[in-house]
Amino acid sequence: MISIGTAIVYGAPIVLGSYALSRRDGTFQQGLVRAVEQFVKLVPRMFCALVAAGFVAKLIPTAFISRFLGDEAGMTAILIGTVTGLVIPSGPVVAFSIAATFAKAGAADSALVAFITAWTLFAIHRVVIYEIPLLGLSFLRLRLLSVFLLPLLAGAMTMGAQQLWAGIGSY
Repeated sequence: MISIGTAIVYGAPIVLGSYALSRRDGTFQQGLVRAVEQFVKLVPRMFCALVAAGFVAKLIPTAFISRFLGDEAGMTAILIGTVTGLVIPSGPVVAFSIAATFAKAGAADSALVAFITAWTLFAIHRVVIYEIPLLGLSFLRLRLLSVFLLPLLAGAMTMGAQQLWAGIGSY
């Protein structure tokens, strides 16, 4: 059986492509050219990211990941996920590949949510390259203070939601 997410991912391009083709104004061809450009750009990046994630998987033992990022680690896993997300200096291809590697090695969903949230909010490479030079330290300080607790809260909320869901499922 096909999931709703899969149906959307595969159905949306078909619906949008059909609509663009029906317009007969060249938007379908322009969209196809853009899609090929993106494909050519992303495939090498994905290949490199997956290779890098494979190295991460081999460099960090599975037992270590499951011990410190697994369900049993609780709030410690969320804290470690947050700190890891903070210090990963990469784009989304590498960050999500690392998250997928952590998930496969037994990391808890709450730790993964904290990792991705922290990476999204605090990625050190964006702070150093863009925020400090373009917006200044006072803006950075204000932004960081305003979102400081979000990765921890997101991870804790995920943990709570899983426990709630498990409780509902037992009825």
